[in-house]
Amino acid sequence: MSKRIHILPLILLSLLSAAAHPQWAEITTGSLDARTLRIQTKAEALYVSGEFKRAHFIYVNELAGRGDKYAQYMAGFMCLMGQGVPEDPIVASAWYRLSAEREAPEFMVVRDRLLQSFSPEQRARSDSHYLDLRKQYSDLVIVMKLVEEDLEKLRFETTGSRIPGRSTMVTMVDPNSGSTVSADYYRNRVLRLMQSRVDFITTQLDIDALDAELSGAEVAELWERINEYVAVVDDEADAYVVMP
Repeated sequence: MSKRIHILPLILLSLLSAAAHPQWAEITTGSLDARTLRIQTKAEALYVSGEFKRAHFIYVNELAGRGDKYAQYMAGFMCLMGQGVPEDPIVASAWYRLSAEREAPEFMVVRDRLLQSFSPEQRARSDSHYLDLRKQYSDLVIVMKLVEEDLEKLRFETTGSRIPGRSTMVTMVDPNSGSTVSADYYRNRVLRLMQSRVDFITTQLDIDALDAELSGAEVAELWERINEYVAVVDDEADAYVVMP
């Protein structure tokens, strides 16, 4: 099996991470936050300097779980090349398949080229590893975890805090900016972001729309549907088309 699969240009980092879903940053963090950018920059610097083990750790443990498709691709590329981790084309293919989840052409091409070099037995092993990764790092799983965090924020928000001398104004400390905002403002903002996340999930699952303030039963049902969704190999038809 040839390993002549070149690394994608590093300049594509921010573009490909959100490929096919331009609103991904807004759905997940509300913005492409400064902390994430710092982590991405650090990982790239480590990779370029040859500190592969540290770079791979960051790609997998700090960025892949944020839905960073470039990081997921890099985790696969480094497995394929044996950079900082044991060389393993099967595991590499699983990461490549995850990185292509949003159907960015650049990621689909490297995924397909590697899969097409596999025997049927290797493809079956790739399927197994891919499903394991989907259960942890697929977009649906990531966003659903964020929805649960949103629900917890709303529950916490009901306690609020009060500024001395302004007892009629319930206030919150915005965890993103550190500034003080009204509880109503904070709640409405969380609800807007939460609704965009719930809409993303229901659209991906192709089910009826749901209100952002999910009941416990609705949360459980969504998790059941998501677990069923990520337990299925969803890219087989695309991946095995003969490439020119």
